[in-house]
Amino acid sequence: MKKIIVFAFFIMTVASMFSCNKLDQQPISNLPASAFWKTNEDAKSGNAALYAGLQNAFSKTFTEWGDARSDNLTYGGTGENQVNVSLNGIDAVTASADWATLYNTIQRANLAIKYLPNILKNNQLTITDYNNYMAQAYTVRAFMYFWAVRLWGDVPLRTLPYETLDSSQYLGRTSKDSILYSVIIPDLNTALSLINPNVLNNYFITQGAILSIQAEVAMWQKRYTDVINITKQITALNRYSLMQDPTLYKNVFSTGTTAENIWTLDWHYLTDGANGIGTKLGSNGNTSNYYIDTSTTWYHKWTTNNNDIRRLLSYDTVTYGYTTQPKQIWKFYPIDINTGEPVNPTRNQCEAKLLFYRYADIVLMQAEAYNATGDTANALKNVRLIRSRANAGAIKVSDYHNLASQNDVLNVILDERQVELFCEGKRWFDLVRNNSSSNSLLVNIMDPLIKARQATLNLYPSGFSDTAKILWPISRTALIANPSLIQNPSYSR
Repeated sequence: MKKIIVFAFFIMTVASMFSCNKLDQQPISNLPASAFWKTNEDAKSGNAALYAGLQNAFSKTFTEWGDARSDNLTYGGTGENQVNVSLNGIDAVTASADWATLYNTIQRANLAIKYLPNILKNNQLTITDYNNYMAQAYTVRAFMYFWAVRLWGDVPLRTLPYETLDSSQYLGRTSKDSILYSVIIPDLNTALSLINPNVLNNYFITQGAILSIQAEVAMWQKRYTDVINITKQITALNRYSLMQDPTLYKNVFSTGTTAENIWTLDWHYLTDGANGIGTKLGSNGNTSNYYIDTSTTWYHKWTTNNNDIRRLLSYDTVTYGYTTQPKQIWKFYPIDINTGEPVNPTRNQCEAKLLFYRYADIVLMQAEAYNATGDTANALKNVRLIRSRANAGAIKVSDYHNLASQNDVLNVILDERQVELFCEGKRWFDLVRNNSSSNSLLVNIMDPLIKARQATLNLYPSGFSDTAKILWPISRTALIANPSLIQNPSYSR
């Protein structure tokens, strides 16, 4: 008998999918297909399972996949895992090398795509609800595969749900380019054609969210003209804008419901459990697994600008001052109106919202695309929009060789993205995306940093000389479970 595979995670149901912000728990694991995917309520539960899957996938890995291997952060304390990640000493037993949560979520999307048509056929869904649920499933599947190919390169491709114990479980790796062109891009196009444009709740997938993923996919593929066109479409929706009021700017991160937020992953610890960011980036009474590396040039540029509103709201500038390592990231927590300081939760009550996309990201993506197509004037115009909102002042031209080339302007844009999108899961991919044989950006930045960290720990200063290790290793768990998999180069099983 076919079964829905849910892997010991409560599936979340939604009382009213598009009018309520909160997700309510309801376990429905291990139901046979004949007993599920029959009614409108089943469709709601299946759709809510996608968001539960996103929560499960990113709770403990969001920081390590997007920031901890970059120059944003270094190891905090002596924990073996954070030291290995910060030194690029990851291997097949590093916890974040496991892609299981991504594939569990892909499984849920595949189930929805397969079975939702039956519910529609049986007149248990309106066409409007059906289209929206299908759009959400296609988007989540594309989003999961987009993270997978950026992290591991070639990965197994499954577009049908895994429902029987047969040899089809042993899939080899499909090329990342094939997945991009045969699944990710078509899935997003299909989702965009189905999504209800009147859905505005940014805790769920909307038209703006789909366009944002499309823009980032195009950026990853260096389709810069497409990036410009897609980001213009996002602006043309007239739904999103930069939060200009400095007293409300913090709400972008602590509530996730401002006009700047495009897609924010909601979180409530009472129903969803604790968000892993409380461990990775600090919480009340606990320092972070990762600290800001105060030896970096970008950090010194930021800390010398006392007017930049983002600095005080992003990390602990009070307890530790400017000369020692900030040990708590404050960005995702609300401000106490009496003290002016963020209210850090305990680790077991952390419910930080995870920002997948916000309008500042779109403005800076567009700036990078403008610059790549030779339009440096519009690129810098976009950067100045971000700096003006942050009260960061004029660009210090002397830091960038008088902005004499596209490469100078690219450095301006990437520096601004690093500060503006700090700890939002973007920096590592910005470095990888712009690393090439002609511009070894990632290696040039990370190699000396890692060597310095290794020297501090009395380790051989190997640095970041092996560019094959830009990709993550495939976890040993996955390799043992699937004999068809081959490990990424430079890693052992």
